[in-house]
Amino acid sequence: MNLPKQLAYAAAALACAASIPASAQEQQEAVRLPALTVMAEPELRRETGVVPYQQETARRKALQHRVMQIENDAQSFTVDPEVVANLDILPMEPAPNLSSLPPSLQQHVLNIANGLQSSDPRNGLYIMLQPFGIDRNAVNVQISREQINIGSIDRTLPAVPPRQ
Repeated sequence: MNLPKQLAYAAAALACAASIPASAQEQQEAVRLPALTVMAEPELRRETGVVPYQQETARRKALQHRVMQIENDAQSFTVDPEVVANLDILPMEPAPNLSSLPPSLQQHVLNIANGLQSSDPRNGLYIMLQPFGIDRNAVNVQISREQINIGSIDRTLPAVPPRQ
């Protein structure tokens, strides 16, 4: 039970010590923090004064010289024919092999490709979406992930001859 009494005495002593000023001089020296004040242009001119424009001719000439140098470098750019460097060239990709697909799926892929290469590429997209019941007249279309299945595409491909 002595501990709470000692803590109470210590807290009271700290409170009294904090309230007593150390000296009169410290009380008089208050710190003024900078504050932003809104001023109109005439007030600001009175506060700061007018600073005349001073043209720095040496700096301007150096800047002009640098700009001309950059333009000249860009115009006189040449490729050094003696530079030897490695060029990473990708090998030609083989043409897609559709022979591994069933004939109906081959025909469907070719119809989509023809539609995408036509004057209106949307034809290929509509051919692609036909197995899902989406045609040109569809207004609001939402396809869930469960609807897209290669097996269902195989079964629902239309037996339509290719468009020419």
